[in-house]
Amino acid sequence: MYMLNIMKHSVASFFVFILLLPFVQACSGEDGRGSGDAPSATPVAGYRLEPMDLSRHILISSQVEPVTVSHIAARMSGLITELHVQEGDAVRSGDLLARLDVEEETAELRRAEAQLEYAQARYQRIRELRERDAESAAAYEEARTGKQVAQNEVDLWRTRVGLGEVRAHKNGVITTKFVESGDAVSSNERLFRLADVTTLVTRIGVAERDVVQLEPGDPVTVRIDAFSGRDFRGSIRRIFPAAEDESRLITVEVEIDQDEADVHIRPGYLARVRLTTDHRPGVLTVPSESLLASGRDETFVYIIDEKDELKRMDVETGISRRNWTEIRAGLEPGDVVVGANPTNLQEDLYVRVTRWVGERVDGMPATMDNDLSSR
Repeated sequence: MYMLNIMKHSVASFFVFILLLPFVQACSGEDGRGSGDAPSATPVAGYRLEPMDLSRHILISSQVEPVTVSHIAARMSGLITELHVQEGDAVRSGDLLARLDVEEETAELRRAEAQLEYAQARYQRIRELRERDAESAAAYEEARTGKQVAQNEVDLWRTRVGLGEVRAHKNGVITTKFVESGDAVSSNERLFRLADVTTLVTRIGVAERDVVQLEPGDPVTVRIDAFSGRDFRGSIRRIFPAAEDESRLITVEVEIDQDEADVHIRPGYLARVRLTTDHRPGVLTVPSESLLASGRDETFVYIIDEKDELKRMDVETGISRRNWTEIRAGLEPGDVVVGANPTNLQEDLYVRVTRWVGERVDGMPATMDNDLSSR
């Protein structure tokens, strides 16, 4: 009797379920995508189109240098008796840097000056006699020539005495001192290195495919390792006329703007120059992985529509740079496309976005950082 009651109860419950089944299906919706069917949506990565800077960026490192560096050499042999500058001293054109021993040359100068004084007196006396016809023309010419020779001798030894003074030939900073007081030097031996630090530059090697898109005056960004995280303005000062034989790179000289700098930039600091070539600001792009090809000249993507279904959209593409491809036609800003691995998908498939491709950092997708090439 007990088992009979259980069977009657089970049969009654089954008929109640059958009666309620149509009502449950109506509540869930005709397409079968009610709350209970949410897991049936295929998870995908999405990407929302926005204008992007797809310009080519190049990062090249080089050291800071003065625009010009020259060497000051001894103009005669001798001992250094005086030294007036050290490394780091700023000098102006004509400043005395060092003096060499010129005692012998000074003695010769005094002798020549004495001979000149005698020659001038003799010339004056013979000239007066010649004016009174008391002296021959030959004697007058001999006296005049002797005076001129004596004057030339004085000029010669005065010049040699002057060679003992080592002076700056232009404004600048002494960056290297090669000698000390008391050293013996020879003619043309380097004594100092003089740098013009009013203009600082960095010279970088740029590939020919990039240098053709650069012009003198183009702005650049310079980051110096000594001042971590700080950018300095710069501009292309000049582009060298030929490539280097070994590297095949063309030297580009970048001037660093110091007008607004509240820090002291020194020659030798490491600088990192950021160049922009092939300017393409504000273009629509998609992750290259979003693109599919159905034929030689047919490229398309899957758009996620307002019903979370995939729709095929043919597109016209432009350049590809790293992981991104330019879209010239077929899509609009704000469109959402499948951002990764679309090969196993199909049109009208119901999907849900579980992650977004290309989170932006400073206006540029984080995945575009690889667009920076460093040499």
